[in-house]
Amino acid sequence: MNKSKLPSYVSIAIMTAITGVFWVFFGVYRTFSTKPSPKVSEEILEEVNPELDRNTISEIQGRIFFEESQIPQTVISQTPQPTIAPTEAPTASPSATPTASPSASPQP
Repeated sequence: MNKSKLPSYVSIAIMTAITGVFWVFFGVYRTFSTKPSPKVSEEILEEVNPELDRNTISEIQGRIFFEESQIPQTVISQTPQPTIAPTEAPTASPSATPTASPSASPQP
């Protein structure tokens, strides 16, 4: 029985071509769908100085320090506060016009 290798080479070539097409397709898709990396300013990217600033540390140590007893107790109430419902504004009626009365004048 004479077995030919031609169909196996053809199937390998077809699978390789399909893989290449998918590879290109997903590469293009990834290029258009990913967001660009954010731009970071050079000021943020600068190296941090590893040495301690002794002047700043001495200023921190020289600041005012409060004892626990000097700080007032802060009490937070957890009782619910009543809500006030809005009321309608009174409407003006024509019969509620003010009139002058004789008893409103001062007596000598």
